[in-house]
Amino acid sequence: MKLWVKVGNGRIEDAKFKAQGCSAAIATSSFATEMLIGMDVADARRITREQIVEALGGLPPSKIHCSVLASDAIKKVLKGF
Repeated sequence: MKLWVKVGNGRIEDAKFKAQGCSAAIATSSFATEMLIGMDVADARRITREQIVEALGGLPPSKIHCSVLASDAIKKVLKGF
């Protein structure tokens, strides 16, 4: 998963992703971008994989790693802000 964000005045104005993989990987990536838009950077840094899973209504145990990819991508992209 690759994630890009546009930040202005400490808020995430836009977020885009590119993901390759199963439907769970795409769903977690897509939801992560929707969560981010409009958030303060500080709040976005605190998004957890559990929050992503919960927002999706759960994931099978074999797909939990997809939420980890999304939460890790968020933390990585926001390091520069």
